[in-house]
Amino acid sequence: MEHNIQVQTLPSGDLQVRLEEPMTGAQLVEKLGISREKDKTLEILENGQPVANRGRMLESRVVTLRQPVPEEIPYSFEPVDVIYEDQWCLVVNKPAFLLVHDDGQTPDNLTSRVNAHLAESGWPYPAQAVNRIDREASGLVLFCKNPLFQNWFDRQMEDRTTQKEYYAVLEGLLERRHVDLNNPIGRNRHEADKMIVYPKGKASHTHLERIARRGTRTLVKARITTGRKHQIRVHAAHQGHAVVNDALYGEKADERGLLLQSARIVFRQPVTNQQIEVEIPMDPRFREFRKPPRRPRKGTTHRR
Repeated sequence: MEHNIQVQTLPSGDLQVRLEEPMTGAQLVEKLGISREKDKTLEILENGQPVANRGRMLESRVVTLRQPVPEEIPYSFEPVDVIYEDQWCLVVNKPAFLLVHDDGQTPDNLTSRVNAHLAESGWPYPAQAVNRIDREASGLVLFCKNPLFQNWFDRQMEDRTTQKEYYAVLEGLLERRHVDLNNPIGRNRHEADKMIVYPKGKASHTHLERIARRGTRTLVKARITTGRKHQIRVHAAHQGHAVVNDALYGEKADERGLLLQSARIVFRQPVTNQQIEVEIPMDPRFREFRKPPRRPRKGTTHRR
């Protein structure tokens, strides 16, 4: 996205856009990366009046973008651990045993908690999760705040430019320090909830880096460039090293939940294209591999 546009989010949720060069309404929408679906309900206001003809040159250098506000947004006013937030997005630390989305029976989920957090500051739109992690896993989930830029974040995931790193505790002792796994993954036709390594499945890449070994288990850092369902769990189990407490692909050993944590995510902001890096310490659930911290640390964020 080019830097000839400056965008400021107003308290109402509208976007005030300052143009540094002449352009049409259609060109503005294209430069902002707004999807066709969102463009259908988008209003471009020039001097407070809607721009009916997207093909004409905008006369003002400052225009407003407005979109409909949903009538109903699901809220849950339980605590949410926000690690990073700006006008475009926020990154939160999901605890284990909490769903990212409502499954129709669970109104208290991460998304409804994030919606409540945003509503308390007067934000009028619901958040949309960009990445997802399993219910029993923990860690970082990126949310888009402004629906107009959902496409921007989704494309980063599709183009594999978003970097994601996880901690995982695996059963057994991993011999090699670095393991590259490129096994394609597909759905298990006999068990609907499971995925399998399948020659005709979708391309999948996971890199495992051995960090430590304790007893009969191995702590690894997993980096994925694709985002298949259960990818780390399937690849690890296929190597004979299932994630600890993975009852679907291995065995449940205790009540700590799946020992898998989304610990680091790197992405780019809309408009500015600035790179944001967010990282959190290892989950206390990984107690046998945790070292006493020198000082309390919630999480770190870097801008580049």
